[in-house]
Amino acid sequence: MSTVTRRDFVSTTTGLVIAFALPWRADAASAAGDAPFAPNAWLRVGTDGIVTLTLDKSEMGQGSQTGLAMILAEELEADWSTIRLGPVPENPAGWSRRMSTGGSTAIHGSWDLLRKAGATAREMLVSAAAAAWDVDRAGCRAEQGAVIHTPTKRRLPYGKLAARAARLPVPPDVPLKDPKQFRLLGTRTTRLDTPAKVDGSAVYGIDVTMPGLLVASIERCPVFGGTIKRYDATKAKALPGVRAVVELEPSPWTGKDGAWGVGCAAGVAVVADTYWHAFQGRKALEVEWNEGEAASLGSDGIRAELARLADQPGVEAKKVGDPVAALAGAAQRLDAVYEVPFLHHATMEPMTCTAHVQANGCDVWAPTQNQTRAQEVAAELAGLPKEKVRIHTTFLGGGFGRRLEPDFVSEAVRVSKAVGAPVKVIWTREDDTQHGFYRPASYNRFAAGLDAAGNPVAWTHRVVGTPIRLKFGPLPKGL
Repeated sequence: MSTVTRRDFVSTTTGLVIAFALPWRADAASAAGDAPFAPNAWLRVGTDGIVTLTLDKSEMGQGSQTGLAMILAEELEADWSTIRLGPVPENPAGWSRRMSTGGSTAIHGSWDLLRKAGATAREMLVSAAAAAWDVDRAGCRAEQGAVIHTPTKRRLPYGKLAARAARLPVPPDVPLKDPKQFRLLGTRTTRLDTPAKVDGSAVYGIDVTMPGLLVASIERCPVFGGTIKRYDATKAKALPGVRAVVELEPSPWTGKDGAWGVGCAAGVAVVADTYWHAFQGRKALEVEWNEGEAASLGSDGIRAELARLADQPGVEAKKVGDPVAALAGAAQRLDAVYEVPFLHHATMEPMTCTAHVQANGCDVWAPTQNQTRAQEVAAELAGLPKEKVRIHTTFLGGGFGRRLEPDFVSEAVRVSKAVGAPVKVIWTREDDTQHGFYRPASYNRFAAGLDAAGNPVAWTHRVVGTPIRLKFGPLPKGL
């Protein structure tokens, strides 16, 4: 009896037809694979009129890839129906800028760059059309994926102009459109990732598969900074489907040169034929931990320490006037304390990564927000030059900044290297919650002064907390 997965069922029953390629698919650019016109790294126009875009940002549900494609298409004057997304670049070290997606910077950090890329291609296509017609270039304009000669209404689609445009020199400076002329930006446009997510063809990190793939589940130290005292894997190794057990030491993959934070917890990975076999093997492990100094630290202790520090002198971030005197002279004083706990990112898809380390290269398939850092970490662990590490970016089942961290990439690379086979590490929901990178807790003490009419005359705010960037080392004045 054959088995049908839920994803297969959705794929075969929706009846949708995908009209464009998407960035995780190997054949994403096949329709324009012989495209002769590629004036820059961001786009190419095929002789069939298909416009394939190369974007370096991750799609995690926020729609940034569609937004970035709109910027390019707007300046290119492309027909939106011809737009395709090629794969995310696989060699971050060879790309034009660091590859990461976070801090809500994808759109505004690419605005000028992508507008110029699209405008450059547009101007070259207009020049190609003018040359083909032997007319004054000033009488030509680009519109909806074609160049039109205004006086005669003649029209040449981009596909017919691609070969001729490819022979032209790339202009160093081109005019950008007046925002008043925008026809795509600012409108409701069909998202490029929606159809695949509806029909089940979208590939997330947890969906990656290949011949010979093994799956790993990792039992990690329950306390940050702990180490393995001893473990016995005899029972785990005796279970069906279990192929190997790998010890993982804690490693500081959150930064270089003595980073303060430990990026990966100490753990024991059970590698098996399937996730179920790996998880059953993990449950059969006998592990004793050296939990370290943090074993006795809990929420109450953290809160008490933050409150204690709030009474101590701190770094003054900003001061206007004399708040102490203004508070003393106020008709009414208000005091309040606000506390923010550690908060988990809680992405819909728990952390997962697939790696295949070989002597001559390393491939990583990951739902990562930080391709550059993932490549750096994988290269260091595999003992390879960065250029020999290929990062294949899948869809992300949520990110929120959590997938900027490369800890789950580190685990997959180390386990794959140890067993000599492709390995997919899958975190459970419990793993994801217990071993996340949390938003720091903070303790905030406010004081405000009001005059007789109830108007504010003074305000002070004392903040006690851990800056997120502290994991990379000491910060100037603690800020």
